[in-house]
Amino acid sequence: MKKIVHTNQKLRTMRLHARSTLKKAGTLEFKPVTSAKWTDISRGWDGRVLVQIEHDDVKNCTPEMICWWFHHLSETTTWNGKDFSGPEVTFNHLWHHRDHEYVIPLTNAADGTINHGFLEGCDSKIQERFNEYHFHVDTVMHTTKLDASEFTFDIMFAGLKAGHITHLYEAVDGGSSFYAETQIGFDFPVLGWLFNWLILPFIYNKKTAEHWVRHNIEETGRTEDILPILYRNYVDKKAGDN
Repeated sequence: MKKIVHTNQKLRTMRLHARSTLKKAGTLEFKPVTSAKWTDISRGWDGRVLVQIEHDDVKNCTPEMICWWFHHLSETTTWNGKDFSGPEVTFNHLWHHRDHEYVIPLTNAADGTINHGFLEGCDSKIQERFNEYHFHVDTVMHTTKLDASEFTFDIMFAGLKAGHITHLYEAVDGGSSFYAETQIGFDFPVLGWLFNWLILPFIYNKKTAEHWVRHNIEETGRTEDILPILYRNYVDKKAGDN
């Protein structure tokens, strides 16, 4: 009998291209969880789960570069770890070649500005799996703020805000500090609190939060390996077009 293997070939190819690129660049290994300055997981009286991470500083990356990164996260590059002659690979897969699936811009700005990843006032979908398979994210995010100091989006569920993720960054010697905060659960009374205490633990609990901590430290730590190269290429191309 012929063996049938089911696989998402496009996703598999992108992940392998990203892995090959990082390997050629000598930056395949992720930062460990211990690289973070501090982490905390807590649960409020209303049942919402709060996860906080003060990351290791992101070296050689300014806050303006980090803002640009989030704005362009769904775009592709031909960087192959040595030069820009390789196959196309998404920024998002370079950020985390194992866990990330897709960042899909869903809406553009009211003034016609195109959403290339995340854009203030716009919706984007995130699809990923923490640590390959432990927790699957397939959720619409509504960006409420994205500038050179903060990137925050609301996590949407059935048209309701089910939490938020906030990233704060500022210039420090040699790069940028980086803080990430995730809060999961509904903040409206009675029904929201019942959901948070009775149902949320089956969807997002301490173990899930621990997987999120590891994933977030890995992708944030990866930023300094790829963003300076990709941003410099962007600046050079922009200068060449003028």
